[in-house]
Amino acid sequence: MRVGDQQTVSRFLAPLIPGSGGQRPISGLLVSLTAGGFILLSLIGSATAAAEQRNCREPAIVPRADWSAAPAIENRMIRQVPRSIVIHHTGVKSHPHLPLEQKLRDLQSYAQRPGSEDGRPKPALGDTPYHFFIGYGGRIGEGRSLDFAGDTRTNYDTADRIQIVVEGDFDVEHPQDEQLASLEELLCWLGGKFAIAKSSVRTHSEVAATRCPGANLLSALSRLKSGG
Repeated sequence: MRVGDQQTVSRFLAPLIPGSGGQRPISGLLVSLTAGGFILLSLIGSATAAAEQRNCREPAIVPRADWSAAPAIENRMIRQVPRSIVIHHTGVKSHPHLPLEQKLRDLQSYAQRPGSEDGRPKPALGDTPYHFFIGYGGRIGEGRSLDFAGDTRTNYDTADRIQIVVEGDFDVEHPQDEQLASLEELLCWLGGKFAIAKSSVRTHSEVAATRCPGANLLSALSRLKSGG
């Protein structure tokens, strides 16, 4: 089945249809601290991230204009300031013969339409649910603007998080070396740009009840985060 078919594209989006937002206990804790304490923690976090990120140039990213993105519908989205990163897989097997640009167009088109999925209503999103899409072969596509939080159908708060998805079902497939290299470059660049430490890079399964991003990507990510 083509990625453009509703059933297949629906599975791309399965983990990422809006649901009820979770609480933000960490943010609440920071608010309750003294101003001096908050500043100190912020400086420590920034210094840690800066020390970790060295020589991290922006990787090659296919911009929205190059994949003919439709305009985002901003009143369906929530503004954010990126402070952490969440990594996903698409949850369906890779489509090596389809260009990244088509996958992004299909994903956005599906996301912006209302409908139903797995017997539940699927609301129309403002844009692609992810900020970056790493396709088969390692090409990176620009998704939703980083100024807006991503969307999810699992129960966690997406605010202030950068959402990165890697194409594949990594419970049955293994991520390509090219995909892992692109992911590492992207994480390094984003970490330096937004002062995000490695400890603030999480997987979907670490923040919500889900198998995403799959056992094989989880294994690879543990090596990336440890520097191995």
